[in-house]
Amino acid sequence: MVSVRRLGLGLALVAAACSTSGSGTTTDAPAPPSSQPSVVTVMNQGNSLEGHTPIGFAGTGTGLFVGDNLNPSFPDGDGVQTYMTFALPGGFTVARALLSSDVLSVRGTPFDDLGVLLVERVVYEEFGPQLFDLAAIGPPSPCEVTDESSVVCDVTEIVAGAADEGRDVVQFRLRFERVADNDGQADLAQFYRSDVNTNEPGLFELTITGDS
Repeated sequence: MVSVRRLGLGLALVAAACSTSGSGTTTDAPAPPSSQPSVVTVMNQGNSLEGHTPIGFAGTGTGLFVGDNLNPSFPDGDGVQTYMTFALPGGFTVARALLSSDVLSVRGTPFDDLGVLLVERVVYEEFGPQLFDLAAIGPPSPCEVTDESSVVCDVTEIVAGAADEGRDVVQFRLRFERVADNDGQADLAQFYRSDVNTNEPGLFELTITGDS
């Protein structure tokens, strides 16, 4: 019985200490940490680290094009591919990463004639003609056209791989499943806002979701 009475007295003292002038106001407990995942969105850098190259021979140009028969002088049976660079946030554990653009413009019928649009990881120091046959790191991932001007690609494994290596950038190459359809007609996916021949930053977004 002694222990019970002492416990009751202790509880009464705690209650008195937490009251103010007889009121029942108490100090709020700290809020639990948020369980929402972190999301970071970065834009393609544009400018000198990006552009397109032929697939079958050394060459380079400005503008983000993917497809075949880029212009009348382009060799029939060859295609073009696009290279892009994104800064990577440090100290980020990648749970999901999506590459997307809402400035797709289609010339001809590339998605019918050339198959699936693919994205793959590449690593390069300088953009130039020498990249035309650059070996990809790992297998390509398919992209999905969500409406007439939008495309999205799941690049989780690509971005996670670059982050695990401690890199401060991640680089992509976009190309179609088939190089060309040999009909002499341009079939292109073009990404631009005002000038098709410029490498503008922000034509693509990379949205990275981290572990909560």
